[in-house]
Amino acid sequence: MRKLSTGSGASKKHALRTNLLRRIGITKWLPHYTKLDFTADLVAGLTVGMMMIPQSIAYAGLASLPAQYGLYTAFVGSYVYVFFGSIKQVSIGPTSLLAMLSASYLRGYSADYYIFLSFLAGCVELTMGILNLGFLVDFISPAVSSGFSSAISITIVASQLNNLLGLSVKSHSFFELLTSTAKKITEVRVADTILGLSCIVFLFILKQLTKIKVRNPKIKKTLWFISISRNALIVVISSSIAFYYCKVEGDAPFKLSGDVPPGLPTLSFPKFSTTHNNETVSFIGMIHTLGSGILVIPICAILSNVAIAKSFTAGAIIDASQEMITLGICNIFGSCVQAIPSTGAFSRSAVSNASGVRTPLQGLYSGTVIILALSFLTPYFYFIPKATLAAILMSAVVTMIDYEILPVLWRTNKIDFFLAILTTNAGVIYGSDVGIIVGALFNLVVLLKEWSRPNIEIELRTMDCKSYVLVKPEFGLCYPARDYLTEKIIEAHNTYQNLPLVIDCANILKIDYAAATALQSVLESFNNENSKLILINLNARVLETMENLMKTEKMKYCQSNSNLRDDLFKAEASIETKIPLLDS
Repeated sequence: MRKLSTGSGASKKHALRTNLLRRIGITKWLPHYTKLDFTADLVAGLTVGMMMIPQSIAYAGLASLPAQYGLYTAFVGSYVYVFFGSIKQVSIGPTSLLAMLSASYLRGYSADYYIFLSFLAGCVELTMGILNLGFLVDFISPAVSSGFSSAISITIVASQLNNLLGLSVKSHSFFELLTSTAKKITEVRVADTILGLSCIVFLFILKQLTKIKVRNPKIKKTLWFISISRNALIVVISSSIAFYYCKVEGDAPFKLSGDVPPGLPTLSFPKFSTTHNNETVSFIGMIHTLGSGILVIPICAILSNVAIAKSFTAGAIIDASQEMITLGICNIFGSCVQAIPSTGAFSRSAVSNASGVRTPLQGLYSGTVIILALSFLTPYFYFIPKATLAAILMSAVVTMIDYEILPVLWRTNKIDFFLAILTTNAGVIYGSDVGIIVGALFNLVVLLKEWSRPNIEIELRTMDCKSYVLVKPEFGLCYPARDYLTEKIIEAHNTYQNLPLVIDCANILKIDYAAATALQSVLESFNNENSKLILINLNARVLETMENLMKTEKMKYCQSNSNLRDDLFKAEASIETKIPLLDS
């Protein structure tokens, strides 16, 4: 017995060690790492790093925070994903989606709240990953996700109008923003407007360079590199212009980003209490301020990251729980270096994929680029025009307005079309957090309706000149559908009282207690009336459930259509096979 116990303990330790190693992604690919992998990852990492610098600064501004918080988020996410990530293309860092969502909850609050939100979001993501709750995100349909992304994109474009036009507008809603901007239209700064619009045009032109067909591979590679580096290139050019004006004229004609503290952030735990408007806010008070954002932010982060992973893995199986755990660790660690909530960004991941990335180690190199920028380039970040950052944001998110899906949804499923429109409108009018909640709730109502009112096929059939009524539910029966099923069975029985009733259970993979008791009541009612009710094609689970509720001799059932003709049929009628009887 002692030996058995020791062996059991050793096997448990081995299983625990195996499971832990499975969660540390670097252990899978690092032992086989080659020089070719190093070269490919270095190129991809440096390319993504150059792209992340202007993006991170812009996304920090979108979150109503100073530029350094976007850069802190960029490097810590890149580093952590190297060790725990499972998808080589994914680039973790600040995104327009989470920046805008965070700002919708915390605009006007200090950075302490954003950092605290990052910590809580990480805890939620980590918990969901450990408990394998990835299936929960499946309740948010593609239609709702599309509407949510469109709402976020429209809101971001509107929110950047003031920076693009050189205005100072404060607002808390989409229509208030448009109204305030319209009232201040006479205060538009010409220089900012010209610079912002010029940047948008140049960004669009540079994006098209990859579509130019050239035979020379060197020229093709050069055009590709210029195209994917367009954000950094525009920032360098516009900052150089601003720098020239400041040195020669004494002042720039554009609104500038301002000072960015040099160096790396200090390592510390996030603050669990802070001050706001000269008042001390407790842990509970901070929780109350964050509200539904504690759940909305991590769920949106998970949805975004899993969607990116699926788009780059060509149908391979995605370990959603692993991605949740990794995101959770990224955000928890990030909160210790003053980072805001982070997730994967599609644009950066696409560039990483196009750069020929081999492993998640590319994050080490892109993160190092950010650290070098924080260490040596922060004095120059002062000269980045706000209009340029607005142009970068608007150019990046306008492609996320998913208008192309609407005609497809209209042709295929009008309920999904309605859900997409509803989510978009709710998100734009009342806020993106309200949009995703409203969309998810209506999506759940649609699912509940299908569960409570499943399609039940009812038709008249004949077998060897013996007529019977076939009742065939579409899928599993649960308690919301019990009354509906009973009504349909009684309706069919009342219409043709002299004919046997056959319930085809082929599509019923499972049945819960409430639905089983409803079916039991119907069976007993038929027995009392000496009417025939036969169950056919029951699987083992359904049969076991029914047998546990009633005696087998009181339940007529057969396992296949071939055995059905051997059962009792008293009413005979020569009716054509499969004639529709009732409208299901």
